[in-house]
Amino acid sequence: QKDTSWLLYMKHLFEKNFGVSGKISKHVNDTEILRINNKTFVQKLLELSEMKIPQENWNTPSVIKRLNNKFQISYLSGFFDAEGGLPKDPQNAKQKYVSFSQKNRESLEFIRKILLKNDFRPTNITFCGGIWEFRITRKLDMIKFCDFVGGSHSDKIRRLKLLKSGCF
Repeated sequence: QKDTSWLLYMKHLFEKNFGVSGKISKHVNDTEILRINNKTFVQKLLELSEMKIPQENWNTPSVIKRLNNKFQISYLSGFFDAEGGLPKDPQNAKQKYVSFSQKNRESLEFIRKILLKNDFRPTNITFCGGIWEFRITRKLDMIKFCDFVGGSHSDKIRRLKLLKSGCF
């Protein structure tokens, strides 16, 4: 991660919600990494997330599928922080969008289903450049995404605000 503040935010969330502490250290290409070495916690996280290697096999955790809409929107927001995108300069971009991309199609189908259930109209899922992707491209849907879903990553929050202001 290039944004240390994001790692500090994540570190705080793990400490607050799970009572585990991590260490931020230098990684490759001017990035940093948050490492949590608590074996019990890591095993529990792997169990809950149902994470499988390779990433193409990593579906939506069943615990998330059982949650109510409010919590699924929170999951959607976190998914956006990790796997979502939007133009670098949203106000001046020729194409305005919020995108979701992932190697695992099922996870995008689940995210798209949440959006549809909440009256968004995303594009269909397509395969491009070795990954699955879909977008939100309608102006009112992008504004609604900014207000209703949002994100927690500081750069994405900043760009969502610019996207929203560029939609008027």
